[in-house]
Amino acid sequence: MKHSLFSPFPAFRLVFLLALALLAPSITVLRAQSGPQPPPPLMMFYREEVKPGRGAAHAATEAAWGRILAKGQSTEHYLGMSSLTGPSEAWFIMGYGSYADWEAKQNEADKNPALKKEIDAISLKDGEHLAGTRSFLGTLRKDLSYGPPVEIGKMRYMRVRTFRIKQGMGAAFEDGVKMALAAYEKSHFPASFAFYEVEAGTWSPTFVVLRPMKSLADMDAMDTANKSFMDALGEDGRKAMQKAFVETVNGVENQLFAFSPKLSYPGPGVIASDPAFWAPKPAKEPAK
Repeated sequence: MKHSLFSPFPAFRLVFLLALALLAPSITVLRAQSGPQPPPPLMMFYREEVKPGRGAAHAATEAAWGRILAKGQSTEHYLGMSSLTGPSEAWFIMGYGSYADWEAKQNEADKNPALKKEIDAISLKDGEHLAGTRSFLGTLRKDLSYGPPVEIGKMRYMRVRTFRIKQGMGAAFEDGVKMALAAYEKSHFPASFAFYEVEAGTWSPTFVVLRPMKSLADMDAMDTANKSFMDALGEDGRKAMQKAFVETVNGVENQLFAFSPKLSYPGPGVIASDPAFWAPKPAKEPAK
């Protein structure tokens, strides 16, 4: 992973918005205490395109990243996910309390030359497995998000939808989202999602919605939930929302990811949520 500590600001790319019909749930601050937490105000996304056949080698390199950061006592934690659909990719998400918090994490490495030297070395190895990278920065839109906080350490999958909006149509798109939110509330939609607006790194305006899931089986219940949602909208509401999105959206990308401990450097709170998953003990060698 190209850690955000060493990524130049102009490289940051837009955050991906999840599709409205299944907007993504709220995501926990990655280094907070265990238990449900509100989504972080600022989210950094880092996207790596993994070369075909290099998945296992890339995971091994990423595991080395985590060991190096732990050894250097880095306070910038992140969660990594591998793609289940679409291109062969690894995504990394890092939450921050503010821009000042993000800046402090960037400056952290400059104060630890030994850590920076090891990261520079592992970056070269990591690059051998990658076809390309992209980073993007997003801010939380509480007014467009829905549902209670989730305990991210107990999640195993992430549904990500990215909305690219037509120029000058941002406000109209948000009106369509709020129309959907009212129907979600009315139908007691059984999910949560965090809505992020991309500030830098890609096409603007762009929105990304994150919906963590404990299991892919969570998607099996969506047919019933979506029917209740559409009933809550009513015929006039459905027509109005469809019109709003047709007129404002340039395109939507929908992807599924699985969280990976090997790709992650989780904080103590995330580990405490499920130590067996995030920090499994190494297998004992058989007795001679």
